Amino acid sequence: MFKKGISVLLLCAAFGANAVPTDDIASILEQQEAAWNRGDLDAYMQGYWNSEQMRFVSNGKFRYGWEETLAAYKKHYPDKATLGHLTFTIKETKMLSNYAAIVVGRWSLERAKDNPNGVFTLLVEKIDDRWVITHDHSSD
Repeated sequence: MFKKGISVLLLCAAFGANAVPTDDIASILEQQEAAWNRGDLDAYMQGYWNSEQMRFVSNGKFRYGWEETLAAYKKHYPDKATLGHLTFTIKETKMLSNYAAIVVGRWSLERAKDNPNGVFTLLVEKIDDRWVITHDHSSD
């Protein structure tokens, strides 16, 4: 029995067993958090689907498209002071299929003058063998 377990582990290692999808999805948010905190909005946006069909919903408004969303981030967060320090807290990741998941969590910013915070719901999909955020609904 022990040898069989070792064999399975070796086979998984030999064939590059993939990480659990929820780990891959959490990694996207970790990378976004790090990019935001170093002031790199272009890198932050790499977590999103680079498509005109990507949707962002916030403050009662719908925004479509990767480029438009990046432009809005740059307009509303023009410098390190307005960016502050971002923290994401994932509360739940629910796999809908092998290619889609819903992620629910909280976001918070620490800034010199205030500490805004809120919640988010993300639709994350595997497109072209890569997990990306295709829909983001964030509110405070």
